[in-house]
Amino acid sequence: MTRKPFVYLWTAVLVVGLGAVLLAGSDEMGDAGTYDVRATAIEACSCPLFCSCYYNAEPTGGHKCEFNLAYKFEDGSHWGETDLSGAKVWLSGDLGDHFGDGTTEWAVVTLDNATTPEQRAAIDNWVGRMFPVQWEKVEVRTDDIEWDRGGEVARAKMTSGLAEVELRKVLNEGGDQAKVLNTQYWGSDSNEGFLLAHSTHHFHGETSYEYDNHNGFLITSRVTGKVE
Repeated sequence: MTRKPFVYLWTAVLVVGLGAVLLAGSDEMGDAGTYDVRATAIEACSCPLFCSCYYNAEPTGGHKCEFNLAYKFEDGSHWGETDLSGAKVWLSGDLGDHFGDGTTEWAVVTLDNATTPEQRAAIDNWVGRMFPVQWEKVEVRTDDIEWDRGGEVARAKMTSGLAEVELRKVLNEGGDQAKVLNTQYWGSDSNEGFLLAHSTHHFHGETSYEYDNHNGFLITSRVTGKVE
């Protein structure tokens, strides 16, 4: 399947003043012509554990796939010369009841207030690389994002109260978190496996939803390439 570019996010980002790509930052971040980004997600959705959307073109039972994806970029991540280490971004939205043609319903992209204009431009490019779909509607906003992968419980929340995720990790008899391997994650080049959890999460925006004891996981993924 050929998916369309993430043009709606790019348009929305321009509206809120993120502008074109600004490749300015630390000279220590390597080649301005490349990107290498590792991001860890605290992720939850409306599917039961485990999410069937990674294997099928529609959610379980044909219902909508409502989600919260809270990302923190790992140390050393960069887009060109822009350092993304420790930066955070959050996607909430709905994939709809069928997304096999690469079109999805809506998303709200929340940038952490602590991010710089250069980081926001780089994150815009990363989102387009990671999510090669076309959304019918996109909103871009800012908030304070708290993010902690914790011990047996991982948590992420926006201080405004708009969204929150709690993951209760699924542990095996040895105390390690259950993991799904060899499964593609969005548009990433590689990932370290889906660390399974039961989620409680909500989003209280123009469209509101909340779920308890549904699908959740932690995952660290990576994208690399040349800046165009």
